[in-house]
Amino acid sequence: MSVKPFDFSQLFVQQPLAQQKKFGKKLRTAYPFEKLGHYIAVNRDSTQLMDEVRSILIPELLPERTQRMGQSSFTFFRGTAELMEYDLAHQDNSPIHTVSCGDAHIGNFGFFGSPERQLLFDLNDFDEAGINPFEWDVKRLAVSTLLAGREHQFENEKLTLLVKGLGETYRKSLQDMFEKTALNRFYPVNSVENILNTIPSKEMHTKKLSKFLAKAGKRDSEQVVRKFTTTDADGQILFKENPPRTRHVKDRVTKHMAKYLVQYRQSLSPDVSLMLSQYNVTDVVRHSVGVGSFGSLCYLLLLTGTDDSHLVLQIKEALPHRQLANQLEEENVQYEQNEGKRIVDCQKILQSASDPFLGYFATEKKSFYVRQFRDMKASIELSELDWDQFDAYAKTCAWVLGIAHAQSPTAGVVLGYTGHSDKFDTAIQSWTTAYVKQVDEDFTAFKHHRL
Repeated sequence: MSVKPFDFSQLFVQQPLAQQKKFGKKLRTAYPFEKLGHYIAVNRDSTQLMDEVRSILIPELLPERTQRMGQSSFTFFRGTAELMEYDLAHQDNSPIHTVSCGDAHIGNFGFFGSPERQLLFDLNDFDEAGINPFEWDVKRLAVSTLLAGREHQFENEKLTLLVKGLGETYRKSLQDMFEKTALNRFYPVNSVENILNTIPSKEMHTKKLSKFLAKAGKRDSEQVVRKFTTTDADGQILFKENPPRTRHVKDRVTKHMAKYLVQYRQSLSPDVSLMLSQYNVTDVVRHSVGVGSFGSLCYLLLLTGTDDSHLVLQIKEALPHRQLANQLEEENVQYEQNEGKRIVDCQKILQSASDPFLGYFATEKKSFYVRQFRDMKASIELSELDWDQFDAYAKTCAWVLGIAHAQSPTAGVVLGYTGHSDKFDTAIQSWTTAYVKQVDEDFTAFKHHRL
């Protein structure tokens, strides 16, 4: 099946960097920070927008999805990217677009292994990735930080200053990146060692992170096999079931898995595709994860090599962008077939290094992306951080976000626009403080609606 490429041409900028920065500075007049920091309340029905997403999910998984989202305003925020995306589209936005994560909340950063088996820290969720105003990612990170910090009962005054500090850290990250050449910006190494140098708390290094790093380093396919599989009476290795979250199903994807794997391998580099030719399918199970994506089609695929070693891949449905929900069904089908490639392309641009098994395929009506499952992966447990650690971690996420945005050709314009003063930081702070009240209202409506 032919899959159309995601269009990055709107980001092409050929002007010298000095001109880009000068142009960005001029944009402050037409798009002042005061407008960027003013939240415009949007007349919309949050329940209707969430229902549009729920309508394309697996019905039997919706109760657990609702339960996960209802734990707190932060988990609700994590599970409703469609609401903030809709609201952001109706704000006074800057005209400067970058390749964006789309869901850069504080829980969507983590550790994973590079192709060279080096432990990295970076963005790790790209389901909503695309080309958007650069500040959308900064605002989503800021709002999530305020919500998560409030959940752990940190002082409001400290959180307000932290949110402002995220804007400052993002700006300084961009400034640091543009002290490098274009080629060196293309080769950032978000190794744990490099990232740790940006975190001032020694305790964070030695006590908290060491535990997560050890946990991440032990995660590989063989560890997954030991935890997630069992052996039947015939000696066949099978995934354990835990319905409805994890169960064996017979659907179009599992029925035609061999055909889709051929298509998937065509999206990989030749060396990885050739290596995969040594593996055969042993088992496949539907296995749902996350909060916002819980209820979408997601599978674990167990492959066994000719040497009896194993590889576990995760296959996730690439849901269409939320703004496509109101388009004709025929158009949605055409767009959705391209969504896996969109996610993979954006992830490769934004991450300092990506999983070599990251690829995609499309069925007749849906699109999927594929990656290794739990390979050297771990996330920070936010609930276990004290204030100093939380402050340092949030700013580290903002620093990494600046590195990711620096990969876009338009980043020089962003650099000139955000500048060296704290006016951008104040705008992020003001907008975030106002928008959190909107999240609270939506969360209250959500709890009332599900009763």
